[in-house]
Amino acid sequence: MLIFLSDIFYRRAAQIVLGLLAVIVLLTFRDYGISWDEEIQSQYGQAILDYYASFFVDRRFKEIFNLYLYGGMFDGLAAFFNAYTPVNIYETRHLLNAAFGLLGLWGTWRLGRFMGGGRVGLAALVLLTLTPMYYGHMFNNPKDIPFAAGVVWTLYYMAKTFRAFPYVPPRLIVKMGIVLGLTMGIRVGAAMLLGYWGVVLMAHTRLRPLTGLLRLAIPVGMTAYAVMLVCWPWAQESPLANPLRALIEFSDFPQDVEVLLNGTIYRSTALPWFYLPLYLYVQLPVFHLALLALAFFSMPFIARALPSRAHRSALALILLTIFVPVCYAVFRHPALYDAVQHFIFLLPLFALLGSLAFWHVYEWLDHGIAQFGNSYMRSFTAAVLFSGLAAIGYYHICTMIRLHPYEYIYVNALEGGVKSAFGQYELDYWGSSFKEAAHRLQEKVAQEGGVPPGKIYQIAICGPWAAAMIYLPPDFEAVQADDPAEFFLSTTRWHCENMRPGKEIVRIERDSAPLSIVKDLRTVR
Repeated sequence: MLIFLSDIFYRRAAQIVLGLLAVIVLLTFRDYGISWDEEIQSQYGQAILDYYASFFVDRRFKEIFNLYLYGGMFDGLAAFFNAYTPVNIYETRHLLNAAFGLLGLWGTWRLGRFMGGGRVGLAALVLLTLTPMYYGHMFNNPKDIPFAAGVVWTLYYMAKTFRAFPYVPPRLIVKMGIVLGLTMGIRVGAAMLLGYWGVVLMAHTRLRPLTGLLRLAIPVGMTAYAVMLVCWPWAQESPLANPLRALIEFSDFPQDVEVLLNGTIYRSTALPWFYLPLYLYVQLPVFHLALLALAFFSMPFIARALPSRAHRSALALILLTIFVPVCYAVFRHPALYDAVQHFIFLLPLFALLGSLAFWHVYEWLDHGIAQFGNSYMRSFTAAVLFSGLAAIGYYHICTMIRLHPYEYIYVNALEGGVKSAFGQYELDYWGSSFKEAAHRLQEKVAQEGGVPPGKIYQIAICGPWAAAMIYLPPDFEAVQADDPAEFFLSTTRWHCENMRPGKEIVRIERDSAPLSIVKDLRTVR
């Protein structure tokens, strides 16, 4: 039976999956356009690099919007690597972003393997890979994908402390402190993981001995804090006050923009309580939702089936990491936007819970058949079940290929897919389809014989300018959306496409849902 295959088999299978994904990343990372705020984030990364290169004199990083509130771990690293890559800064960032995405997938496999062996790790890895929200963000979300990777690896090391306590190896303490510090070096909110871990660790040890807890928590916290400071120049100016200021700022973030939810426009500062649950319901694949529901329904049985108290403590830590932020979003109503990008860190944990639920139910089903059937019936049932899973996986792969490179706009079949979601939910909130639109516009102009000598075509843009202009030649000049121009390039977010009349010459769409359009304004002059 499949469940009795050796752990080596599952480990090799996971390595093959990760290897294939790495190849796909290398072949496709240049397909992705830059996101709405990627230009300013690349500037922040360069400013951080300049800060260290000037031996802490150049403090321009404080002048770049409000990005100083974020740690610069990813942005600074991208600016550093850009000096050594043959591609431009944005493609460097996309490749590095995807590397962090792969790191998160690897961490999900490791945590799943810790919780239930190789089969749980492999299933969690595959489920996360086939989550379009995660895969689509892997290439151009420089905050939430690295943060998600950091969260899952931190949880993995924390889970290992439950098994080792009270004699936790110094090497494990250092690893956990470094990973937690790097994660805090992206978003200081990762410090909450230390609180969750402390609560579960106290319950795990029944509050005894307190000195043992402190001997473990203090070096982890000090290591994490030191690593965070290295990643975050603004925090270095006031190591205690500034991280606390950032944490308070993020708890009530003032970003006030229009947000589309189920066909209704809300302000991001006045969202209904169901914003996060509804977006998760809409954007998680149906099979994932079913497994997640099964996991929560059968959680007591899953916990009881885990091999040790340390594993049950690890499960409690995972559940705490899920429920505290979700409950905060539901009851506190913080400012949210761009669908659920701020909660990408939940997706690896959802995949893990789904994997645990699947294998628990499979064992229960297999045991029941063994009691009343024979080996042939068990084999037949397993073959039918895993054939069905293969078909589901194939369907999701085809869907993601069809949406490429905008996998993150995925909407599940319960909501009618991407086509039905247009005008109901946020789709291309990154504006990354401007890359494809810019290339198509150049093709149209080339068919006319090109831009006349000495002529500059002005293009009015409703959306992220940089996401288009980096892909257009110098004989195109960007102007305000309502200024005189030859062409109009628009995202379909906020109904920008209706702002100006003109002949539509380019439409970028997936599953019949328009993401961006280009209009020829010369016909309406």
